[in-house]
Amino acid sequence: MLNREETLKKEPLLSPEGLLGGGYYAEYRTDDARLTIENIKTATDYGASCINYMQAKDFIYNDEGKVSGLICRDRLGEQEIRIKSHHVISAAGPWVDTLRKKDKSLSGKHLFLSKGVHIVVPHEKLPLQQSIYFDNDDGRMIFAIPRNRATYIGTTDTPYEGDLNKIPINLEDVQYLLRATNQMFPDINLEVEDVESSWAGLRPLIHEEGKSASEMSRKDEIFESDSGLVSIAGGKLTGYRKMAERVVDVIVDKLTETKKLKKNHTRKIPLAEGKLKNQKEVEAYKQQLHQRLGSYGLDKNDTDYLTANYGTQSEQILDHLSVQDSNHPEQQLILAELEYTMEHEMVNTALDFFNRRSGRLYFNLPSIMPNLDAVLNRMGEKLAWDEERVRQEEKSVKEAISWVSKFTVKEKATS
Repeated sequence: MLNREETLKKEPLLSPEGLLGGGYYAEYRTDDARLTIENIKTATDYGASCINYMQAKDFIYNDEGKVSGLICRDRLGEQEIRIKSHHVISAAGPWVDTLRKKDKSLSGKHLFLSKGVHIVVPHEKLPLQQSIYFDNDDGRMIFAIPRNRATYIGTTDTPYEGDLNKIPINLEDVQYLLRATNQMFPDINLEVEDVESSWAGLRPLIHEEGKSASEMSRKDEIFESDSGLVSIAGGKLTGYRKMAERVVDVIVDKLTETKKLKKNHTRKIPLAEGKLKNQKEVEAYKQQLHQRLGSYGLDKNDTDYLTANYGTQSEQILDHLSVQDSNHPEQQLILAELEYTMEHEMVNTALDFFNRRSGRLYFNLPSIMPNLDAVLNRMGEKLAWDEERVRQEEKSVKEAISWVSKFTVKEKATS
């Protein structure tokens, strides 16, 4: 715990009025898309077959009515593929009940979807030195987290019943977060126009009668249907690995009836290669990386960004950086990243690169349009796109940019 003076030293932006002290603890941030990618890459190292851009359309059943595979659609080639399996696990988050309904096993407990909105402002608009958690006047906890050139703020917690594939960010959600932040940092005066981008996600909570979204338990539960479909829902991102262990153990128990399997050792498996053991090693690596990036005209933000996104895998991006023919440092870096993610992270669309791999759609939106043509040209060359595919990719990226910032357009149009 920190006293008043120590708290203000850690974070000078805090208002001293009414401040008694603060708590300092090692809770920071994660990137759910990067975390997913690193899990997939690690799984392939252990022999898993991982498929991208594949949509599960329906279940296959055997003569006894048991789930024995999936009918899938290749979203790139638009081909139907049938995948056979002894067991199927649905870890589909907000779509778990959609699949249970398709399996005709949706009964008893069901999901309650809660929407959480985050907004992103340039770091100079909210130049925090630390991640800050604070209570809004309605009792909800809000956080503001610095991330290189940006600071992001979240989150809301409201019931949601709309389209699961396109979750809107309402102007009132943005204003709610801005109002809470301005109350905590009265000298900042953030406005809607300061928000560069935003995103919304859904919490697939287990419904509890009579409770509000924020009161419902975040505990995960496993459901098994008569068809043998195993579903897992609820939980929090911080417990994803334990959830995975529990649901896989359900299948292991079934398999051990006929096979002898190795003992579960997931807790000993680190994600990604070249693991940095502690903060001291992280800082040492950053210093080394910064020196090398400096020779290309790149700065500390680029160092922090690469380290946070890719860890020591940044070395492979630097290998690509040295052969880029662009004279613009930012474009050199983007193209080097693109090469790496196409080779090692299954990138086949421009939006995937800007959104789920680099995170630029949210945390560095201004970097996209000046470099979009270069990215499209490089991907077109590597993946043999025709002109129509290039136009489709460009349209997808521009629509995504409009989507993450469209509440700002709405506000400007009505002001």
